Amino acid sequence: MGFSCHHPTGYRHLLAGINWEMGKSKAWARRMIKPLRKRHLQIWSVLAVLIPVGIVSAIIVRPKPVTNTLLQPTIAEALPIVIKTVEKENYSVSLRGNDQTPVQLEWINKSVLTFPTAVIYKTNGTFSPGHSDLIGRIEARGTYRFALKPDSIDNYYFILYDFIHQQKIDSIKF
Repeated sequence: MGFSCHHPTGYRHLLAGINWEMGKSKAWARRMIKPLRKRHLQIWSVLAVLIPVGIVSAIIVRPKPVTNTLLQPTIAEALPIVIKTVEKENYSVSLRGNDQTPVQLEWINKSVLTFPTAVIYKTNGTFSPGHSDLIGRIEARGTYRFALKPDSIDNYYFILYDFIHQQKIDSIKF
């Protein structure tokens, strides 16, 4: 790659040097002819409008920041009467209601579950995920409350099931 003697950067330099006299030189004035000055003005006028419009439109269309929301619905209020309770090593399960009919299942995890994909099913005895009522999903340590469908039976049988590994984790009988 060679250097041109007629290159506008000057005498065989890669970039134009700083020359305060450049504006006063007649050679420099001849390079910026009237059509180039006109085109230069048009380009800078368009850029003067497009740059602020681009900045404003970028601010308008940027996505809103993601808020920290839980996928689990908010915890329902606990019903006043505890009808039956079963205590296990890692969790406590209670049936709650307004009178003697249970309408709410309360699950309290005392520690983090070792199965993060655990769901609770209500069944009549023989368990099959397709033929049992899905109550809800439990994940981390905390309290979970689920509404129950009213039943005429007195014995409640719940299965803690891992749907990824397709295995029963535990069963709770009231």
